[in-house]
Amino acid sequence: MTKAAESNGEKGKTAVLTENMSVGDLFSLVTGGETESDIKAGLGAEELTELRKKVPKMVSWTSVQEGVSDSLAEAMHISVLATLANGWKHYKVFMEDVKRSRSNPEVEIVSAIADHAIHSTLHPYVDVKLGGKTVHEIAFDVGLVTTIRGLLLGLKNGEIVSVELGECEWAGKIAVAEVEVLERKLKKLTLPGHLRLKRGIPIPIN
Repeated sequence: MTKAAESNGEKGKTAVLTENMSVGDLFSLVTGGETESDIKAGLGAEELTELRKKVPKMVSWTSVQEGVSDSLAEAMHISVLATLANGWKHYKVFMEDVKRSRSNPEVEIVSAIADHAIHSTLHPYVDVKLGGKTVHEIAFDVGLVTTIRGLLLGLKNGEIVSVELGECEWAGKIAVAEVEVLERKLKKLTLPGHLRLKRGIPIPIN
């Protein structure tokens, strides 16, 4: 498993949350974009021996490593704010505010959410192909835990149109076949001041 080493100065690392920041960006922040090589190194772990046995010998493990890295990069293009919004919709008070904003679409409502943690998981996969046919599917999990403090969300007509928060603390892990291959610990993901979104994030009401 590859870890972001605190001894290299990552502890207390501060990053600024932007509207376009993706989940992939988060995993790259600590080591300055070395996530792909770190994942490949993690995929070389002895713990993945059983998985490697399931892949036909005619398929090089290097190509599998590259395929996993490419699939992860594509899957993690989702924005951080969209991921968080998916978690916020489970808070009753927030959803009540969303409904109020829809009933009065011309008025912007500020919704305050108490300090909380959001657990998010992505489930990308990569097909291992031989002669154009899929011979094995490798599933992996991207797990994120976000602790948020001091959050104010601006709502208008059922969409998040602005964000103001004091601080986020992130922890992220990537596992392949239930074997952890990458871990990131990001401290103090901040948003100084008030972020006005160029594109509102719609919140569906069931």
